Amino acid sequence: MKFRQEWAIIALAIVTVIYMVIYFYGSSWMTDPVKIIHFADRITPAHLVLIDRYNDLHKGKVKVIPVDFPNFDFSTNERKELLARSMRAKEDGIDLYAVDIIWVQRFAKWSEPLGGYFSEEERRKILPQAIYSCYFQGELVSVPFDRVASVMYYREDLIRKLKNGEDIIRDLNAGITWEQFVGYYKKSRLQNPWYIFPAANYEGLMCVFTELLLSLKPDYFEVYGFNLKTPEAEKALRLMVDLVNTYRTTPPVVTEFSEIPSFDYFVRHDALFIWGWPTYGKDFVNTPIDTSIVNRTKWVNVPHFAGGNPASVLGGWNLMVSRFSEHKKETIDFVRYLISEEAQALIHEKAGYFPVLSSFYEKEAYLKKYPELASYKKLIASGVNRPAHTEYTRFSEILSTALVSAIRREVTVSEALDKATVAIGSDTQGTVSGN
Repeated sequence: MKFRQEWAIIALAIVTVIYMVIYFYGSSWMTDPVKIIHFADRITPAHLVLIDRYNDLHKGKVKVIPVDFPNFDFSTNERKELLARSMRAKEDGIDLYAVDIIWVQRFAKWSEPLGGYFSEEERRKILPQAIYSCYFQGELVSVPFDRVASVMYYREDLIRKLKNGEDIIRDLNAGITWEQFVGYYKKSRLQNPWYIFPAANYEGLMCVFTELLLSLKPDYFEVYGFNLKTPEAEKALRLMVDLVNTYRTTPPVVTEFSEIPSFDYFVRHDALFIWGWPTYGKDFVNTPIDTSIVNRTKWVNVPHFAGGNPASVLGGWNLMVSRFSEHKKETIDFVRYLISEEAQALIHEKAGYFPVLSSFYEKEAYLKKYPELASYKKLIASGVNRPAHTEYTRFSEILSTALVSAIRREVTVSEALDKATVAIGSDTQGTVSGN
C-alpha cells in the first residue's frame, strides 16, 4: 500500500508538471504566439491610425504597442536621455524607437545595422536629403520616418493693419533679409512682440544658430568643424543677441522657451512672427494652447543675411531598431510599412510632416492631391543639416549653454564662442560634416 501511495504521488507530480508545462508553454507548441513590438515615439493621432491598421493586417501574429513621449511632457533633450538610459541598460522593452536626426550617431552602437535589410533599390526611393542622416561610418543604421524644415510664421491679419503691411508681405514671400526684417520693425512702432524664437538651453536653439551660420557659409562644419572662433559664427550669434537686446524685436523671456512655450507666448501676446516648423498647426491640437490662431497665420522662409543664402534647418525623426530586440524580423516589417506610400500619405495628412519618399514630389497624382508639396520641395532644397558627429549631443549642450549666456548678456559674443570652442576641444576641427 505504501509503495502504491508513493508511486501515486510521483505519478500525480508528473501529471501536474506536464499540465503546468502545457498550460504555460503549450500554446507556443501548438500555435505561434503573438509577437509584441514596442514602438517608442511621440505618438500622434496619425501614429495610432497606422499602428491600428498594421495590427489589423497582422492580427494573431504581430501586435505593435505604442510607447508615448508627448511633446507637452517631454522636451527633445529629456526624450533623448530616457531612450539612452533604456538602451544602456540593454533592455528589450523597446524594439523600435524614433530618434531626432542628429541622434543617429549616438544611438548607432545600440541599434541593429540595417544594410542587410534594405536594398539599394529601396533606398533610392527615399529623398536624398532624408536618407543622408541615416548612416554611421558608411553603414545604414536608421530609416527616415518624417521630415520638416524650419519656417517663419506671420500673423497676416495683424501685418495687413500696418501702414506698410502690403510691402512686408510682398518681401516675406520674395525672401526677406534680416536687415529688411529689422528695418520694418523700427518703422512699425508696435507694442506687440515682433519676433519670437526658442532660445532656451536646448536643441531648438542649436537649430536657430545653425541655420544662421550655414546661411553665411553652407560648408562651415566641413571647413572649421566645431571651431567657432570665426567671423561667421560671431555674426550669427551677434544677430541673436541683438534681436533681444539691441533691436528689441524679441522679448528677453525667450531664453526660457522651447517650441511649445514659444508658440503659447506667440498666441497669448499677439506677436507678429515666430520661428517654427510647418507642423505647428497640428502639433498642439491636444494641448491647452489655442490653435485656432493658426488659421490667421501663414509661413515663409526664415529671413537670411544680405549676401547670404536662404537656409532652412532640417528636422525630423528616423527609425532605429534596437539591437536587443527579440523580434527584429517583425520590427523590420513594421518599419517597411511606416515608410510605405500609404503610411507616408497618412502621416502627412494627419500630422503635417513632409513625406520621405521621392514619389510624393514627382508623381502628378500626389502633387495634385497635396499642392503644398511644391512649397515643401523648395524648403527641402534650401535645407541645411546640423553637423554629424558621434559626440554631437554633448557638443550641442556645451554650445547651447554658451549661446544662452550671450543672449542674456552674461558674457560677450566672443567670450561665449571662445569658451564653447575650448570646451568642445580643438581635436574635432575638420572631422564633421554638415550637409
